[in-house]
Amino acid sequence: MSLVDVLTEAGHYLQSIPYFPLLHSIHCYATAASLRSQPGAVEFAHDHPLASLAGTLLIVNAGGVLGALTLGTPLIGPFVSPLNTFTAVIFWWLVFFGPADVFFNLYKIQPLQYVMMGARETRRCKKILDSVTAAAAVYPGQLIPMVLVGALGGCSGKFLQTTEESLRKGSSDLSRGEFIQISFVTKASLAIATLYTLVKSDIISLSIPHALLVCSLSLATVNLAMNLAGLPDPFHPISQVAWRV
Repeated sequence: MSLVDVLTEAGHYLQSIPYFPLLHSIHCYATAASLRSQPGAVEFAHDHPLASLAGTLLIVNAGGVLGALTLGTPLIGPFVSPLNTFTAVIFWWLVFFGPADVFFNLYKIQPLQYVMMGARETRRCKKILDSVTAAAAVYPGQLIPMVLVGALGGCSGKFLQTTEESLRKGSSDLSRGEFIQISFVTKASLAIATLYTLVKSDIISLSIPHALLVCSLSLATVNLAMNLAGLPDPFHPISQVAWRV
């Protein structure tokens, strides 16, 4: 078997991995733990559990919510699966109210975080691909909508964090919002969505499985390097050049 065959098979395998149960469970777990790490989140969850749960469900399903807004589909769509919603509720409870904080402390173990990071970035790349495909069906041949909708599939949680913060604090600091301080995740989602769009439009000669494999490995590797070795945002030099122009 040649290297190309191996890469093709690996790409097809990634494409065939279902979201539920593994990828979705890891996403729910990491999202709840990340939200709990915010100042005042624990106190807010104990005083206002329904509002805390609503904020967590909103971030967990952020891609589906903003995707529905941009594609004109029902907003309730991301919540129709009882299994997906129940899984998010369970992980929210375990992280915020679990006995002896076992699940939250477990999440703090760095090697486990790095393993989950790989799974989350794979999920992100798959979600971006699904969003580009959905946008192509609604806006056929329109590259910009495909890129924008695709990017939202990977970084919607960043944009809805201010909404969750508003629920938790009663107000939010817009100066730290994603539109003001664009994160690496958003930049990477835009870049990956652009690649998928160009591949789907036959502008770049590359198969979808190969593109998915390259993006998943690259995103996971860069994220690990940023966390382990303190690698700076690789998009920062590009941003600086773009602003000067």
